[in-house]
Amino acid sequence: MTKRFFIKILPIGFILLLFLVSCGHKESKVHEKVHVKTETATATVKTFYERINGFGTIQAVKTLDLEAKFGGIVHFKNMQGHIKKGMVIYTINGPEIDLKREKLEKALTTAQTQYLYYKQFYEAKKKLAEKSFLSRIEFEKVTSDLQKAQNNLNNAQYELNYFLTMTRYKAPFSGYLDNLQVPQGEDAAVGQLLGTFQDDDHVKLVAPFYGNINRLPHNKIKLQIGQNTFEGKIIYKEKAVNPSTGGHTLWITLQDSLHLLKCGNYVSFSFLVNRHKAVSVPQTAVIRQNNHFYVMGLVDHHYQKISVIPGPTQNGQTEIKKGLKNGMVVLTEGAFEVFYGNLSRTMKVDD
Repeated sequence: MTKRFFIKILPIGFILLLFLVSCGHKESKVHEKVHVKTETATATVKTFYERINGFGTIQAVKTLDLEAKFGGIVHFKNMQGHIKKGMVIYTINGPEIDLKREKLEKALTTAQTQYLYYKQFYEAKKKLAEKSFLSRIEFEKVTSDLQKAQNNLNNAQYELNYFLTMTRYKAPFSGYLDNLQVPQGEDAAVGQLLGTFQDDDHVKLVAPFYGNINRLPHNKIKLQIGQNTFEGKIIYKEKAVNPSTGGHTLWITLQDSLHLLKCGNYVSFSFLVNRHKAVSVPQTAVIRQNNHFYVMGLVDHHYQKISVIPGPTQNGQTEIKKGLKNGMVVLTEGAFEVFYGNLSRTMKVDD
């Protein structure tokens, strides 16, 4: 009976043994090798700045209040979009305007005729004076009359030009029209505000500054507003602390030819100061362990942990103040996994 029992359970035991071996073999395959996706980058020298954050408002550097110098019907030109220097902003016309222009044109014509008469008279008397046929006193009177005629001509020309300019007003600088006070085609009285014209190529940032004002450069300064960097110049520094803000008020002119900033907007910004060049690596290459920082550097075809002292991160690049040389290759993707995978020995890099 024992022999029969042994013959019966033998196939079952053999099957069970094969099953256990198969399971063990599968598990060993699962843990046999782990593949980590890796990418590398080369340490390069880049320009870095220290950042001093702040907030302020955007204002126009040049603002012009357009006032009606003459009464008449207003017609705005180029009301929308960018208005370039020399383009007509508005015209004023009407019966009174036409009458005024005719009077000024007649006054100019009269002044021109008088000037030509006194000029010819002066040339004739000058020849007599040169031959002593005319006294000095009489010649001085002729000279004075010619000077008066010249002044009258200049005044008549100026008044007509001023009238034409104020009734057909051209943009003195590039900008945009805002704050319209008179509807298109309506009458305007003398002195009435028509609108405001502002320079949109150059704006100023008015902001309180809470740090050491002497740290800011005297001439050019770089600011970052949103994702854009602007060059500017400090044109005003408030010496005393402003009680309403608790900081020193600054005026900083900014070049904004692309019209990215709008007057009246409240913005947060960063001063970019202490410009310097330094070795940098992608931010993903830097690994923090407790209060220490490392990168996985490629040394003799092996990845080794290298202790570094990082600085600020700018545009995805981290400044390395100490521990890494320009041109070294470091791990970026997979650096964390390789770093914590085995620190007791270096990892061989596949050829």
